[in-house]
Amino acid sequence: MTLAGALAEHEGALRASLQAVYGLRLLRSGRTEPARTLTEVCDYVAHLPHGCPLWVEAGGPLALTEEALLLREAVYRLDGLLWYETEQKGPKPERIPLPRPAAEMRAEQREQHDRMATKARKHAERELRRSTT
Repeated sequence: MTLAGALAEHEGALRASLQAVYGLRLLRSGRTEPARTLTEVCDYVAHLPHGCPLWVEAGGPLALTEEALLLREAVYRLDGLLWYETEQKGPKPERIPLPRPAAEMRAEQREQHDRMATKARKHAERELRRSTT
């Protein structure tokens, strides 16, 4: 994610991440405290660690910390071992799904909203035709 994209879509989370990870305040004027160049701030954003507020808000695999990813894998492997030890009875274990990207979820919500609006419009048109006949 670029600095411009982060500012446009996740400004609050970007500010919180820069403050928490680097102790860098991003001011409304576009400057930073302590003062950093634009290139430095871009580098900081590009290298924010997994699980920071920006990645949590953006969603996707980066929203999980390294510890959470390792714990997810450990749970899967222990479930697999238990499944194997019980002579493969029941469904084979699956990994805990990774968080979906926020942009994907927003697009899905917009699509669902558009479908609902279309259905509501068609219903209203149908009711109008019924009432006029």
